[in-house]
Amino acid sequence: MHGGTAMVTQHGRHRRRRNRFVLVLVGAGLVLLAGGTATLLFRGNSSANPPATESGPAVSSPAPVGAGGGASAGSSGAGQSAVPSPTAPAASVADPPVDSVLAVGGTPQYVQVAPDGSFAYVTDPAAGTVIRLDTTSDAVTATIPVPQGPPQLLSFSADGRRAFVSVFDPAYQANYVVYIDTTTNAVTNAVAVDPGPYAVSPSPDGRTLYVPLYLQPHLDVVDIASATVVARIPADPNPHWLAYSKDGRFGYVTDHFADVVSVLDLRTNTVVGTIPGGDGPHAIAASPDGSRIAVVDYVGNSATVIDPVTNTVVATVGDVGLQPQDVSYAPDGRHFYTANSNDGTVSVVDTATNAVTARVRTGTSPTSVAVVPNGRKAYVTNFDDGTLSVLRTG
Repeated sequence: MHGGTAMVTQHGRHRRRRNRFVLVLVGAGLVLLAGGTATLLFRGNSSANPPATESGPAVSSPAPVGAGGGASAGSSGAGQSAVPSPTAPAASVADPPVDSVLAVGGTPQYVQVAPDGSFAYVTDPAAGTVIRLDTTSDAVTATIPVPQGPPQLLSFSADGRRAFVSVFDPAYQANYVVYIDTTTNAVTNAVAVDPGPYAVSPSPDGRTLYVPLYLQPHLDVVDIASATVVARIPADPNPHWLAYSKDGRFGYVTDHFADVVSVLDLRTNTVVGTIPGGDGPHAIAASPDGSRIAVVDYVGNSATVIDPVTNTVVATVGDVGLQPQDVSYAPDGRHFYTANSNDGTVSVVDTATNAVTARVRTGTSPTSVAVVPNGRKAYVTNFDDGTLSVLRTG
C-alpha cells in the first residue's frame, strides 16, 4: 500500500482470465482475489465520498443489458477529443528537461489538458476533487468538489465546455461518470454505471461516451445528451482505455487482463477483431496524424505500436520503464511519452526509430502525462508526493 489515506494505484500482476472476483478490504486498501492470488488495483481513495443526495446533481441508472443504442461515425479522434492548434506545434525534443515542480497537494492521479490548451484538469481521488490549472501561469485557479466519490480519470468534449470524469470508490459501491461544466467549474450531472468506470472517452462524433470497466468484461455506452446508459458492449477482460481511428469509424480498446487490443466498430458497437498486445496493455493513444497507435504494457514494462490500417503490431519498444501507466503523443508526432509509475520517470520514445531517447526523472509514482497543444510543455502527475512535474517538451 502507498501513501497514507490514499489507496494504491498499482495493478499488480495481471491475469490471463479471471472467472470470479472477490473483493477484500485490507486496512486502507483494496485487494482483488483472483484464483487465490491477490492483485492490487489502481489508485483510489480509502475515504470515499458518499453518492450524491437528492439535492445534488441528477443521477441516471444503468439500462438493462442489451439495450439498444450506438455511436455513428463522425470527425476524427485520438483517444481524447481534440481541437487542432491554430499554429503548428513546437518541435518536440528528445530529452526534455524538468522546468518546474508544482506542489498541488493530495494525490494527483490524472491530468488532461483542455482542447484549447488554456487550462488542465487534475483528478485528486483522496480529496474527492478535480483541480483546475491555468497552463499559462501554472497556478491552481479552482478546486471542484465531486460529491459522488473519488474522481479517477477524465476527458474533455471536443469544444472543451464539458469534462467527463470517471468516479469509483475502493469498494466499488459508488460508480459514476460525472459531467463538469468547465465554464462554471461545477458538477452538472452524474450517470450511474457498472463497477469500475475507467478511462471514459467521448466518441468522435461527440454524441456518446464509451466507458471501459475495470471489473467487467464489457463497456458501458452512455448517451451524452440524455445522460443514460443505452447499451453494453461485450469485450475481452477487462477494458481499460480507448483511442480512435482517424476517420472516426473504429475504436481501439485495451483489454488489460486478456493481453489484446480490441477493434470496436463504432457504427454497430461491436468488437470486430483483436490485436495481440503486450503483457497487461493499459493506456492507449493515437498519433496526431492517425498513422500509429501506441499502447503501454503495464506488466511487460514495454510499449506496443500498432498500424491502424492493417491492425497489426509494427514495433515493440522494450524496457520503457517500470509499470508504465499512461502514454501521450507530442503534438508534432515525433515522440510519445510514457509515465512509468514504479520508477519515477517519464520515457521519451522517438516515433521514427521506436527507440527510447531519454528517461526523465520526475516525482514519486508518475501516473499520467499530458502535453499542451502547442507542444511546448507537458504535465506529469506524481501521485505519491502531491506534485506535478512540468517538462519543457518543445
